[in-house]
Amino acid sequence: MSIKDDFMNKTKMLDVNGAKTGVEEVMDFLVEPVIVQKMIIASDMELPVLTLIAKELEQRFHANSNFPVVDNDGNKSATAKQNVGRMIKFVMAQYGYTPILAGTERMRIPAISGSEYFTTSGIYTRTKEPKYEIHVECIKNNK
Repeated sequence: MSIKDDFMNKTKMLDVNGAKTGVEEVMDFLVEPVIVQKMIIASDMELPVLTLIAKELEQRFHANSNFPVVDNDGNKSATAKQNVGRMIKFVMAQYGYTPILAGTERMRIPAISGSEYFTTSGIYTRTKEPKYEIHVECIKNNK
């Protein structure tokens, strides 16, 4: 079973249409190896987990998507953002990362992230053996 399948079997989250389609779309994004790698890099640098993915997350899940992180009238969608945080927590746990100690687990996302709607994010640290690992490979282009 994949990380996404495991999450989808456990969650009661629904999207703006009362379905799980948008939740599945966000999970598809969050489990992409390059996205996981970016979250791990940010965490290992003691930066908020969203630092390297917030802008792309906002672009993919705009006001007209199945899981908008911003409401149609331009207001920030607190519930959607909180649910993204819950999904990230689930994904990061599969790689052995958990939020740092309570009371200091959230931090302002650096401006360099380009985030417009996310302002704070959890900070994660590796605390346990991962169920999954990311392997990066460099292949020579013979062109």
